[in-house]
Amino acid sequence: MPQEIKPWYKQFWPWLLIAIPVFTALKAAHTIMLMQGNVPDLVVDDYYKKGQAINQQLALYREAELRNLDGKVLIAGNQIIIRFAKNETLGDVMQLAFYHPTMAIKDFDVEAQRSGQLLYVATLPHTLDGKWRLVVSDSSKAWKLRANLTLPSIEEIKLGY
Repeated sequence: MPQEIKPWYKQFWPWLLIAIPVFTALKAAHTIMLMQGNVPDLVVDDYYKKGQAINQQLALYREAELRNLDGKVLIAGNQIIIRFAKNETLGDVMQLAFYHPTMAIKDFDVEAQRSGQLLYVATLPHTLDGKWRLVVSDSSKAWKLRANLTLPSIEEIKLGY
């Protein structure tokens, strides 16, 4: 008996072989669209000016060390609590700057109000997740403390110099 041969477009194998490059092209286009939407902000044009600014910031961290500032931060939901061990030079307001490690568009600042002797409380605009850098300073920007945060966290995180 003669076997009936189907035309090519009714067979499985040609469509499988065509699907592989089509799927690859679609995935490449999707990857390019993702890359264009999430460009990292890591490159600095003027390294000399950036280096000078870093040296000024280091002086502010040294000032916090000279004042013997010791603090811890706790973030629960969209509330942040900063607790200092002891110091008489603290003001009524603390400036909190949150920096995302790769996307500058997510950076934001908030003010923490004094709540008691050595506590400061602030409400964040949204619940944070992932890695962040926190910089705490007084309203006159005379000193700075910093911390690397991995959120969510259930423990207090020490602020350092």
